[in-house]
Amino acid sequence: MPAPQAKDRPYTLENYVADLRRITAETDEEDEIIRRVGPLAQRLAVDKSWLQDKYYQTNGEQGFNAFLLHEEPDHSLAVLAVNWLPGRGAPPHDHGTWAVISGVDGVERNTRYARVDDRSRPDRAELEVKHEINADAGELICMKTGGIHSVHNDGSDVTLSLHTYGTHPNFTERSQFDLETGEKKDFKVQVE
Repeated sequence: MPAPQAKDRPYTLENYVADLRRITAETDEEDEIIRRVGPLAQRLAVDKSWLQDKYYQTNGEQGFNAFLLHEEPDHSLAVLAVNWLPGRGAPPHDHGTWAVISGVDGVERNTRYARVDDRSRPDRAELEVKHEINADAGELICMKTGGIHSVHNDGSDVTLSLHTYGTHPNFTERSQFDLETGEKKDFKVQVE
């Protein structure tokens, strides 16, 4: 359970990090971590006491921008604010770790994929759409290690979401996938 908070006090990034540390010290079971972290990520996303104007500064080359809010010295428990330019997004990708993502501002189309090939070729993957949702402020996208999704901002304004990872994705075996060619390659992002 999260540490008790007075209802009139904000749920701060520091509170969230303390809860992440406690939860991951109590269990290493991904389902349990995601179940317990999800409501806390929603609470922090809705509270917005951590939010700064700079988290809306975009990166036109990348199509999105990521800001590191917290990361443990061993690269675990990474928390990022990620914005998405209108009409842009990220191709199908995995994170190489568990992920809990909560909408902060705007709607982001999230498409989940199943990998349907036999995994015999390390540089190729065949994906099939499992489902698609439009995640609004406060909504959760939770993924276990190996889950694959893509993100797209169909709106006319910059969107923002709060991302929490078991390990910073730039320090995992993370891949992106090309739906047309089947190519699988490394996926690293610029983080401020």
